[in-house]
Amino acid sequence: MLGSTSLSGLPSGLFTIGSAAAAVIVGRTSQHLGRRIGLSVGYAAGAAGSLGVVIAAATGSVLLLFLALFVYGAGTATNLQARYAGADLASPQHRGRAVSTVLVATTVGAVAGPNLVTATGQLADALNIPRLAGPFILASVAYAAAAAVLWTMLRPDPLTTARAIAADAADPAGEPRSRKRPARETVAAHT
Repeated sequence: MLGSTSLSGLPSGLFTIGSAAAAVIVGRTSQHLGRRIGLSVGYAAGAAGSLGVVIAAATGSVLLLFLALFVYGAGTATNLQARYAGADLASPQHRGRAVSTVLVATTVGAVAGPNLVTATGQLADALNIPRLAGPFILASVAYAAAAAVLWTMLRPDPLTTARAIAADAADPAGEPRSRKRPARETVAAHT
């Protein structure tokens, strides 16, 4: 689309800058409003960016491609931050295992993804879109599905629940430890 290999690094650069910017936005949103909102918004932005890349490829719009790749970076940033949600409610001795579970799922996706290039290219051909836009079709669907699942099913929010549990455990009123609610009751109270 760029007509020159001298500009071939520009799309990757825009994607990386977009990912860095989105990491800050998703992180701050998660800190203030909870992981459900932060991760859902991040994945929705990744879906929009993916769709923008597909439209840019179909229409030959270089400007839209650049803008879409910048926004697409939000999906990657959100993937990286999702691993922390797995550790929010894990007990200290199980946090490593919780993060590892998320990392294994990410690794499965990283291995499976490149194997789908041919199939997604054929789908793009069938839709009269350039073959290299095919993986972005899949990314758009996957990011949109992730946003929808997290928005509807990530309840209670792991970060806000973990904070509530920590606040209850801090015991500012000096209540005896034996009278405190167990963590599972605290989680149930916050759902």
